[in-house]
Amino acid sequence: MNSEIPRRSGRMDMGFYALNKLASAGIVVLLLSLLGWIWPSSADRASEWLGLYLPQEHWIYGYALTASLAADAILSFLPSLQKGKQAAVYGAVGFLFFALFTGGNPDQIWLRAAAGLLTLLLFLWGKHNFSSYSLATPFFALAVPLLCWLI
Repeated sequence: MNSEIPRRSGRMDMGFYALNKLASAGIVVLLLSLLGWIWPSSADRASEWLGLYLPQEHWIYGYALTASLAADAILSFLPSLQKGKQAAVYGAVGFLFFALFTGGNPDQIWLRAAAGLLTLLLFLWGKHNFSSYSLATPFFALAVPLLCWLI
């Protein structure tokens, strides 16, 4: 009789990975939505400061999620790193990705890069804090973005 705990399949691990990324994006959506509700002119002012007029969904799911996947790809090629070094890699990828690929006014490139850095650090926080066994993960991945966009 086999008394070992059964291992999850690779497909299950990839599903949890995708759910974790979506939950991290849900946290960013929630924070940006709360900022928009508390300070209604913040979306227009943020676009003005960043020199870029992008919908929040494009910023999070188009750019930040892609940059987060790139950061994870880079981390997969490196030996196991401590959380501080992982944060440095995520921050560097966020900074470079948002500085190089978002377009917009070149005068505000540093602000876009800094906003990308902060966004990617929120994704790293989600990577470490959302577990595959918690109901908070699917809640933040699926319910929070829908509620934020409906309200």
